[in-house]
Amino acid sequence: MRGLKPIELTVPMLHARRVDAITLWPFILYRKGHRDNLPLRCHEHYHWREALRWGVLPWYLAYLAFYFRKPSDRHPMEAPAYAKQREIEALLDSGESVDSQLTELGITP
Repeated sequence: MRGLKPIELTVPMLHARRVDAITLWPFILYRKGHRDNLPLRCHEHYHWREALRWGVLPWYLAYLAFYFRKPSDRHPMEAPAYAKQREIEALLDSGESVDSQLTELGITP
């Protein structure tokens, strides 16, 4: 399973204006102009790998169980993805390498 990679696509728009990307396993869809946002890519790759580990259907069921009850930053499956996104942003801002984090998420540096 280690060699599996998401199918990353750019689309003109997503279901809501404020959504820049969404993981719909095996795809990661990016709103036009956002695919080069490395912290966002890391966030979505985190979801993609998590769905692979849990099993896609159980992951989606668990995700949806909280979707309408928690704000996205407190959603138990979004919080770690946002944490990873913030970690990448901080490393990039400080000029440090993100290669090990990219490798961990299966993104080719």
